[in-house]
Amino acid sequence: MPTFDELIDRHHDEIYRYLWRLSWSPSGNDPADTAEDLTQDTFLRAYRAFGRLRPDSNHRAWLYKIATNLARNAWRKRRWSEPRQDIGDESVAELGGLEELLLNRQQRAALQAELDRLPLKQRAAVTLRYLHQLDYVDIAAILSCSLDSARANASWGVRRLRQTLDAKEFSL
Repeated sequence: MPTFDELIDRHHDEIYRYLWRLSWSPSGNDPADTAEDLTQDTFLRAYRAFGRLRPDSNHRAWLYKIATNLARNAWRKRRWSEPRQDIGDESVAELGGLEELLLNRQQRAALQAELDRLPLKQRAAVTLRYLHQLDYVDIAAILSCSLDSARANASWGVRRLRQTLDAKEFSL
């Protein structure tokens, strides 16, 4: 079992990027501020529970679950609605079947805006699957849903992105 410091070293940046993608910018605030706060809260909660974690646990999925719950609570509490900055350049290569959409900044901004409009569970499933390459077993555990529900949320999210962006004359 890794030490807690090893978990931080191994997963901090990944959890931060995930939370940044799920964060909105209330009143023009930078989503980086929200993501940083949620990342700190994630690792604080993880630290408090680390001693109770089984040695054979999937530490990565466990951290994503904590992060997802914190993001969900923040979303419910604040009902943020402003779109955040566009999808980061580091994400462009990781978008799997969506990469052909990202031909220029305008298309990338359109994708980010549509991703922001997805329901939180679909946005999280799409982000976890296509930007973080997690398998559906882990996504189901993170989102506290069945395997079928995890697959459906990712599928519905991608389908909705394709439909919306196709209607805007973008092709996926």
